[in-house]
Amino acid sequence: MKRKLIVTVAVLVALVGAAAYYRYIPGQAPRGQPPLANFDQSSFQQQFSAAAAGPRVLVLLSPT
Repeated sequence: MKRKLIVTVAVLVALVGAAAYYRYIPGQAPRGQPPLANFDQSSFQQQFSAAAAGPRVLVLLSPT
């Protein structure tokens, strides 16, 4: 019983740690690729308009 509790707590601590790392440590884009932009309306409109010379694709994903 005690061993099962220790393993359960260890797994929970590992999951919480991984979730915190994923949430609070910023990622990096690969070399040669521009970083991802924050999605707010003003920066989106500016970037969308700046790319008028090339093809632009807008994808909307919905969980439903």
